[in-house]
Amino acid sequence: MLRLVSLFALAVGAPGTDAAAAAQLRDDGSYHDGGYWATPLPWFMVALMRRDEVKAARTFCDAVADFRSTGDINEWINDHGRGVPEYCASATMPLEGVRLLRAHLEAAGKSLPADLDRQLAEDAAWLEGRAREIVRRGSRLADNGVRMFTPDATGQYGQFWVRDWYYMIEGLPDAFAREEVRDGYLFLAAAQRADGCMPDRVRPDGKGVYSPGGEETPLSANGSTDQSPMMVLLCHKYWELHGDLEPFRATAGALDRAMRFTPRNTENGLVTITDSRLFRPWSFQDMIPLEGDDLFSSVLFWDACGKLAELYSALGDGAAAAEWRAEGARVRAALGSLWDAAAGAFVGASRHWPQPYVWGSAYAVYAGAANDDQAARVAEFLDVHYDLIVKRGQIRPLLKGTFWGRPEPEYVP
Repeated sequence: MLRLVSLFALAVGAPGTDAAAAAQLRDDGSYHDGGYWATPLPWFMVALMRRDEVKAARTFCDAVADFRSTGDINEWINDHGRGVPEYCASATMPLEGVRLLRAHLEAAGKSLPADLDRQLAEDAAWLEGRAREIVRRGSRLADNGVRMFTPDATGQYGQFWVRDWYYMIEGLPDAFAREEVRDGYLFLAAAQRADGCMPDRVRPDGKGVYSPGGEETPLSANGSTDQSPMMVLLCHKYWELHGDLEPFRATAGALDRAMRFTPRNTENGLVTITDSRLFRPWSFQDMIPLEGDDLFSSVLFWDACGKLAELYSALGDGAAAAEWRAEGARVRAALGSLWDAAAGAFVGASRHWPQPYVWGSAYAVYAGAANDDQAARVAEFLDVHYDLIVKRGQIRPLLKGTFWGRPEPEYVP
């Protein structure tokens, strides 16, 4: 990894040098391997603001400037093109980054420069209005009358995706009525497969689809490794927002089975993928056949363990709460095996491929799974490589010019 960092330093060069003029890193790639997405923006902001609050705020403002200039809240961008327009998670999630940045500044007794503070407030207000509008426009009724919230407002997806909806609620919770969150969660949970597998998405007729990809061309037999923990996070979010334990009471056993269905390394507890034909990683990277211990899904699983423990405690089941707390502690203790000390970041997976993972490293800080030293190193990594990570305020999963399975910098011919 030290060689990779030094190659980037040589390739990018100092301003005005021959190296800087001659080298142009590739910035095309595919949908899941080379695009800059807005959904991870809050994770990036939270990690970066430990080192530079001003840069974190400006990144958000740059993203909104791009949205406003095109009239579209897009799913991803790069030199090759743009992704899905009017994408709900891209609209809602950055708002959580602003809220957490504001809370951080207040707790630290700091403030942004006045002009940037005004711009941040204006941009957040604009994005909230647009986000609310496209979230509602992207909704539709299922056959049984439950309101489904599809991933985008253009109708391309048409089904009810688990993690997309969670990201909508996380970023803009007051866009949804209490009954919509409750009934939507129960609608998704009812599609659980007999073996414990939670759906990737659910059709309007209530039938679950368990793998990413087309229904006739599934990418894996058992879906993505995020499906079970994302359902726990949805249930917990409803309880957090509305203080109602009844949906959890009705589905506690289902969530327990779902978490146990998640594939895990028996030696260290991390979520693991032995064969990408059986499981895919977190669904926003489901085209990437990561194998081995999986960073992003392990952090998700750790978070879900803690939230499941909180739900069981609220229900009065101390034994179940203690069991899931212990499972979470085991996962967090093992995350160090995915830490690349030379890079100052976590790698995506232990076997295929162990490359420094921008999104996953930022998410580990955002979720609280990274320890203080790791969080500080990740903040430094994001700051030092900012220009290789950020484009128009959106975030690339790997450093610019690198791709999954191809960690050496690549250049435009």
